[in-house]
Amino acid sequence: MQTKEIEKLISLLQSNHLNEIEYREKELYIRVKKDNNTNTREVETAPTVEKKSTHHVIKSPIVGTFYRTPSPDSPPYVEKGTIVKKGDVLCTLEAMKLMNQLVAEFDCEIVSILADQATLVEYDQGLFEVKPL
Repeated sequence: MQTKEIEKLISLLQSNHLNEIEYREKELYIRVKKDNNTNTREVETAPTVEKKSTHHVIKSPIVGTFYRTPSPDSPPYVEKGTIVKKGDVLCTLEAMKLMNQLVAEFDCEIVSILADQATLVEYDQGLFEVKPL
């Protein structure tokens, strides 16, 4: 929430002669309360809850072209939901006319594929979201 939006809440409080306004949006909670004894405003925000994800992102170790298949007429190495073992090939990355296979460093399940077939990927760009097994 931006400062201007908070100022709008305060303005709404004053223009409608209210003593208190509460605003909720997903994990955000704001309460603006008018103190009748003084002209100060109180703004409370709920602490943000950090979601602990059990998923990991496998990132590209090089800049290159991302290939999901070993050849144009072959099926993909992995699909969403595929269970892979440590050492299984996930994709091929082509850099400077050299084909480099990216292998799983641990047993996992493919949750999502973050790069498109035959697209340029950057160093450290996410390629796969996986759930360790």
